[in-house]
Amino acid sequence: MFTRRSDGIYLGKVQAMRRIVPYLMPTRTEATVYYEQHLQVGDLLAWLEDTNAGRPPAEHVTLFHVFLTALARTLKLRPEVNRFIAGRRTYQHTEISISFIVKTAMRDDAPETQARLVFTGDETVAQVRDVVTAAVSHGRGSEQGDDDRLVDFFASWPRPVLGLISRAITSLDYHNALPGPLRDAIPLYTSVYLVNTGSIGIDAPFHHLFEYGSASVFVAIGRVAKEPVIDEHDQVVAKDRVTTRFTLDERASDGFYFARTAEVFRRLVEEPELLATADVTAEQILGGWPHRS
Repeated sequence: MFTRRSDGIYLGKVQAMRRIVPYLMPTRTEATVYYEQHLQVGDLLAWLEDTNAGRPPAEHVTLFHVFLTALARTLKLRPEVNRFIAGRRTYQHTEISISFIVKTAMRDDAPETQARLVFTGDETVAQVRDVVTAAVSHGRGSEQGDDDRLVDFFASWPRPVLGLISRAITSLDYHNALPGPLRDAIPLYTSVYLVNTGSIGIDAPFHHLFEYGSASVFVAIGRVAKEPVIDEHDQVVAKDRVTTRFTLDERASDGFYFARTAEVFRRLVEEPELLATADVTAEQILGGWPHRS
């Protein structure tokens, strides 16, 4: 009974090394791995232009929608990435969920709220756009979400009390005793945390993971920029690229599995036609990657 959680399925039969690693590296901070990926988005930009032709600006599909769809699809196709460590045990998330920050206005003093969206992994880009639009509209509205109300409730409490509450949450979560409503109100209990710094015109940072919550993956998306690339004719040409930076808890999955997962994600972004159907498998996308030379 002590292994049960509402947000995860206990994986008691993972490889021996997977069971030992959380004892060698008890926290996400010391188990953090950073990975950088450069995505060529020229074809994606052309696809977006065709997709948005004739649509009013409010209904445009954006790079963010494509990245979000590709992430959800990747988590479905490569489920081992959708794992987390709690109480030094390995769990499989029961949902595919992605959290991100919503800035209520483009001003320095504008407050932020957080959105946590749940997906099946089968959604098309258009379906994800509709879900994001509703979430952003709600976040920028006057009604507070559960996470905002929770923060407002605790923010004015004395420091010793906040410290005690923080330690209590950590202990309850370690022993799988954190109440479900409280967990649901904290967007850090999610599969992936995503930040779109490209939307404000800057490159992606190497972000930290949070010790609280269950996110084993943090993804940062940078801006579109022209960068020198060597083409198939060994010529240096300028191409549109986006730098994506991943921060990973290596206790949740091994490096080879993630490398193949990152390749699935890359191809889904660079070839958005693959997102039009949920029938494409990971092996069809990878085609035996990596190929031996």
